[in-house]
Amino acid sequence: MMGLSLLQIPGIPGGPEVLIILVIIVLLFGANKIPQLAGALGQARGEFDKGRQEIEEELDEMQESNVEGDSDTGETTTTTEADATDTQTDTVDHNPPEVEERNTEVESNQ
Repeated sequence: MMGLSLLQIPGIPGGPEVLIILVIIVLLFGANKIPQLAGALGQARGEFDKGRQEIEEELDEMQESNVEGDSDTGETTTTTEADATDTQTDTVDHNPPEVEERNTEVESNQ
């Protein structure tokens, strides 16, 4: 059986391609800017992870409050597509804007 290493998988850049990409990055940004770019990228990643974690916590809290509310009343609540479309139809404009007609005839020079 033939074993493929990670560098031989099609679509993933290998050794020479990675080297060329690194040389292009150094030429574009300069050797002094690369650590600054890496630091900014790390900070952006940290902010993204922090925001994602906050959203996940809020969703968990919402799910827990829905489960507690359902267990208190003994009823289950489900949102149907009809309920979702009822709330959205109030803001939909069904009248398209008027279209001005233009003369599309081509005049000849004769």
